[in-house]
Amino acid sequence: MIRLKSEALQPGMVVARDVKNIDGMLLTPSGCELSERQINILQAWGVTEVEVEAGEEMARAYDPLAQLPPEMLAKLTADLRARFWKPDDFGPVPAEIFKLIQLRQARRILHPSSS
Repeated sequence: MIRLKSEALQPGMVVARDVKNIDGMLLTPSGCELSERQINILQAWGVTEVEVEAGEEMARAYDPLAQLPPEMLAKLTADLRARFWKPDDFGPVPAEIFKLIQLRQARRILHPSSS
């Protein structure tokens, strides 16, 4: 399962988790195969991200961390851990922030001209 920006959704992708609007109304149930119309509806409702089912190849294509060579990922992770206070005591919120910073740094490494 991967989380994609709504602009990256394509017809035929399968929704991994229910997509609801801000009021909790179900827009697209999990297991639903997306059509162009459904993607347009999600975007019209302001849905910015959707979790979709993904095979290993698709997950790798959309995951910048998976695209980095293992030694580069290890160095990136070590460098970021050195910047965090008490990195071994991460709770869920700091862990998510750390993951987002990792992803951003990986994207900068992979696509230096777009940063």
